[in-house]
Amino acid sequence: MHNLEPAKFRELYAGDFVRYRDEDWAVGWRRNYSDQVKKVLNADRATWLAPDFQRMLWDASDVSGIGPGKAVTLVGAYPDTQLAELLFDARGSLVGLGVEDRGKRLQGIFDEVLGWVYPRYTPRRPKARLIRLLAAMFPDDMTCLMDAGRVFGVQRLLSAPRLPGGYVAQHPGLRERIREAIGPADTIEGKVDQSIFCWFLWQTLVDRVEEGAVALPKAQREADAIPPLSILPANAQRRALSTVKDNVNLLVTMVREAELGIAREDLVDVILTEAPQLNARSAPNIISQAMGGLGLIRLEDGSYRPTERGHELLLASEPVQVLRPPLVGRVFGMGHLLLMVRREPGVLRSADAAKRLQDLVPSWTTLQPGSHIVSWARLVGLVHLDASPGGGRLTLTEDGEDYAAALPADFEQLWRIAPEVEVEVDPVSGEGPAPAPMQQPVTAAPYDARSVSEEGCFLEEARVGGLVELLRRRKNLILQGPPGTGKTWLAKRLGYVLIGAKDTERLVAMQFQPSLSYEDFVRGWRPDGRGGLRLADGAFLEAVQAAAAEPGRPFVLVIEEINRGNPAQILGELLTLVEATKRGSEEALRLAYPRSLDERVFVPENLFIIGTMNLADRSLALVDLALRRRFAFVTLCPELGTAWQAWCSDRGMPAPLISEIAARMNALNAVIAEDRALGPQFQVGHSFVTPAADAALSEADWRRWYDETVDTEIAPLLAEYWFDDAGKARERTAALRLAV
Repeated sequence: MHNLEPAKFRELYAGDFVRYRDEDWAVGWRRNYSDQVKKVLNADRATWLAPDFQRMLWDASDVSGIGPGKAVTLVGAYPDTQLAELLFDARGSLVGLGVEDRGKRLQGIFDEVLGWVYPRYTPRRPKARLIRLLAAMFPDDMTCLMDAGRVFGVQRLLSAPRLPGGYVAQHPGLRERIREAIGPADTIEGKVDQSIFCWFLWQTLVDRVEEGAVALPKAQREADAIPPLSILPANAQRRALSTVKDNVNLLVTMVREAELGIAREDLVDVILTEAPQLNARSAPNIISQAMGGLGLIRLEDGSYRPTERGHELLLASEPVQVLRPPLVGRVFGMGHLLLMVRREPGVLRSADAAKRLQDLVPSWTTLQPGSHIVSWARLVGLVHLDASPGGGRLTLTEDGEDYAAALPADFEQLWRIAPEVEVEVDPVSGEGPAPAPMQQPVTAAPYDARSVSEEGCFLEEARVGGLVELLRRRKNLILQGPPGTGKTWLAKRLGYVLIGAKDTERLVAMQFQPSLSYEDFVRGWRPDGRGGLRLADGAFLEAVQAAAAEPGRPFVLVIEEINRGNPAQILGELLTLVEATKRGSEEALRLAYPRSLDERVFVPENLFIIGTMNLADRSLALVDLALRRRFAFVTLCPELGTAWQAWCSDRGMPAPLISEIAARMNALNAVIAEDRALGPQFQVGHSFVTPAADAALSEADWRRWYDETVDTEIAPLLAEYWFDDAGKARERTAALRLAV
């Protein structure tokens, strides 16, 4: 998600949003929303104080759906004239105030009314109902965003000011930002449009399904209060997260320190300073939690930086609100816990819940993982312990109820971990040791060879499956080919097929470059930030350790441009151990920089390595023969056949233009292949001329897109190919361009 520039902001409002607003389903929503605002603003005191009007004020769903709070009713509040007077007097109280004061006032009204009605008239705080009521009372300052996650997400998108107070106080800042960009609204309908525009921005630009998550049924398109939730497949979820003292503040500090980028060693120092009870061996587990477990930081160019969720954590007035969705969607057992407690409120003790969770995961041999799940659920306010005699029992909080309601109806049936299955081994097979048994995904949407084809791979599905089996058997695979043939794209997806899901926690990608060393990749001495040195593990040893910790699950390391470095020097003694026949503890070797005299390391069976090689790079030396013996090599070629043409057609490109582009590209590649100074390895791949997404373009726009691609991407490549024959480069570039 990127912040919107003012010009793009106005373009969206005048274009895509108008089309969205004018769809049949939205026309009724906008009309009913506007009518509700008019009723609320035009009511006189006598009308307002009537119980029937108060019933309408609290119950009408014209502004938004109520979401999981639908069962929350306030029948006893309808005849409460003191409450009605409080709301009536608040109706005009924002006039003349600055944006910050309006935010404070709205937050104050929200808090005061909640304090009045709960628990007097309802056992649960009617937060969504009150947001909807305030949206009707204050159409200039409120939006129809129902919860903190959506508010803070749109706030970041709009670069709106962070106002003092909770998420209710942020609404005026959003509306002010909209008015600055597109001007004030003169009618109720215009004000309602600007409120709905915030929902549109959330739904189209902020709310994105997490990579690898199972596609859940779409929620209603009108605004609602159901928490947004993206759920990874069961086999891709983390198996619990350990907790430490003041865990939330530790995570916030880590993300804040990563805002400008931070090296691993420095991040470890931050962890050890904030949590002195930890040691250097346990700190990497906290980093893993912040990355794969909660999705708060990512590794980019050797430094840790915040993700979008990480930035949201820093913005939120209550960081635990940001942690709830990833805990429910990314940690196995959290959703099951919520449903258990919802079915039996006030029945289960923590130990009872931990035992039930242990029964769900075949590899859990103790109650500890389940206990950590319960601890996290309490930490972020999804469950709490009641004060029942004989020890506290678990009940859901209001937020826990909301997230339980957001889970799919068949969650417990589909989100299960399959037991490992023994696989017969052929002792006389010439293919080397059989792969270790792997847990296969048992979810609604596994990732397989067909998934790769559906995402835009132009190889036959059977060939993709064959490449996965080759990787499974040989352990190490290199995809080589000309530029633009999708080597890195395919490498990652072959890894996902092997894993069975788009699990970015179990697939790590990095790139070799000439200055990379053994000390960077495996282990070496690095500055500790205090004038000394510390022995630090590199990316490869971290992958080895992660795979060894979970031997029943496949892990994949993708190395881009593997021949840009010196693999024999970078891998050192581990070059021997990556060989498929030398995977095991009996082959373990001592590293160049051991941590102890008896430390020995081996590469586990369940770590697979996929490399990519660009054959057209003149600066690269021949690959070391020792590396060639240990890797299977597969050559990718430009694919401009039937599958590519069907993909382009599905994206909206006209059929005659598709054929013309294919013909011109094929003609260019034929010339390159016949050139004795170049050859087939210098052909230009299909990726250059493959549209990435559906586009409602005219034929003229498609032709313009192609010619721009030729001029900005392919022409510079041809100039490099024929650097000593500029005339030929210009000739071949001209032949690629479409006729005017």
